[in-house]
Amino acid sequence: MKYRFLLWFVLGIWGVTMAQSYTNTFTASGGIFGDGYGGELTYNNNLSETTFTQIALNVTLTNYTSGTTDVPYSSFTASYSYFLTLYSRNRRMQALSIGGGALAGYEAVNGGDSEVTNIVSVLGESKFIYGAVLSGDLDIIVSEHISLVLKSSQFYHVNSDFGKFTNYTGIGFRYYFNL
Repeated sequence: MKYRFLLWFVLGIWGVTMAQSYTNTFTASGGIFGDGYGGELTYNNNLSETTFTQIALNVTLTNYTSGTTDVPYSSFTASYSYFLTLYSRNRRMQALSIGGGALAGYEAVNGGDSEVTNIVSVLGESKFIYGAVLSGDLDIIVSEHISLVLKSSQFYHVNSDFGKFTNYTGIGFRYYFNL
């Protein structure tokens, strides 16, 4: 009898702690990044019902116009942000969150070549960049483990020669899982 009570007690405690644990998510999205295209992969660690942290990897592919010549430009950044859910409805079936954080990465200009043609040269160079990011995230639950995500982020690259302020607006899918 003691062992049966102990078993039920342990299973009950385990069930309560598992019911109170918050899920983690993985998101893949694509969209418009500045004047070009980009994509984002994120991992969210939910801290509570209304807060989460996010690690994001962003890729940008675009052209920078120098006079009449288009110069290929791409950036690869990683960011860490803290988010707060401002509004949710229908038992969190839709949630609007905002967040901000720091970013670091690399911008590649014209494949590292400063000469575009024998007449035009690039006034910037490929280098490591850093800065800040501010994001808005609309999460719409589709099923138990999948949601549709609409996201808009404003990036500020402090030391960039080409994209000091760059906006990313995209759509993607988020997958919910427990660790």
